[in-house]
Amino acid sequence: MKIALVGYMASGKSAMGRSVSRTLGIRHIDLDSYIEEREGRSIPEIFASGGEKTFREIESRSLSEVLEGEEDVILSFGGGTPTWRDNMDYITQRCETIYLSASVMTLVDRLSRSRNPRPLVMGKSREELIDYVRENIEKREPYYKKAHYTVSVDTLSIEDSASRVLELINEKILTVNK
Repeated sequence: MKIALVGYMASGKSAMGRSVSRTLGIRHIDLDSYIEEREGRSIPEIFASGGEKTFREIESRSLSEVLEGEEDVILSFGGGTPTWRDNMDYITQRCETIYLSASVMTLVDRLSRSRNPRPLVMGKSREELIDYVRENIEKREPYYKKAHYTVSVDTLSIEDSASRVLELINEKILTVNK
């Protein structure tokens, strides 16, 4: 069973991936962490040295490695992964996909409180961040909506979101894959 969590940055993909992984007893791979380990440098360092295009090429290669090499996995990755080339089609062909949907303001609030540096939003004022997230959601959501399932995380805590994702997996994915 391969399950991929997709959505914009700060939608909770990594936290939910870890939680769902523990509950199901299968491996969780956060693609950004996988890339950092494989490349021996941080995501911000990759962006700084090669720009977004270089990062996206590394990311696509890493995505293929993970999806071809793992049988049972919960996969989470950056919000831009599904939008690069044919990544989302590739992901939906090989995984059950769940879109973690969140409003612009929920994402802005989470990004504003985040302790993790996000190269694409660093140094933006709140107003700039709102505009940036709104523009990006409009561009990226058509890719995210290709997911097999959607869970709205606006009014849910990470724990409640993870519970909803687990319910969805138990109701839809595990019963179909038996």
